[in-house]
Amino acid sequence: VGFRGTGFRNKQYQDEPLLIRAGHVGFYFEDNPDLIFGFHPTEQAARAIGDDREVINWLKNHWMLEGALHDDAAIFHRAYELAQSGAPTDVWQIAIPVQDEDFDRIRERAEQWYNDGKVFMYSFPPAEPRTDRDNCATFPRRLGLPLPETTGNLREYIPAIQTNGEHWAPKGD
Repeated sequence: VGFRGTGFRNKQYQDEPLLIRAGHVGFYFEDNPDLIFGFHPTEQAARAIGDDREVINWLKNHWMLEGALHDDAAIFHRAYELAQSGAPTDVWQIAIPVQDEDFDRIRERAEQWYNDGKVFMYSFPPAEPRTDRDNCATFPRRLGLPLPETTGNLREYIPAIQTNGEHWAPKGD
């Protein structure tokens, strides 16, 4: 599940969370759509850099920060809500079929990493793909999931989801 962000220059959205402005990708398991895992910097790592502007500048330089899996359902709900008001944050999803035994292994590992707060290195996508870091869109590869697009650049990734996916909406909408 993912969306393109509002951007960092649009003053209308300057008070929105960084993930809304940057765009975000996450994943959930079909039997628990209320928990959407998203990979992004830890609050401690971001605060060590400074305020939101300093964090964005750090990441735009493709420098790394410690990241972990978070429950980002609220971010996707907010992106959906903003899209209903005309923001460029349409949320898309694509199903990734896996064998039952792979599903169980992937789920167990994701939940363990989430519960343990396991740290991986995060950065915005570098010019050349790297295996020593991830962003939200490339992180699922660590679980053995195929990626709809491998650069992690949301300008490419979200259209790849749109091609074979569908609009996402919170339950009940």
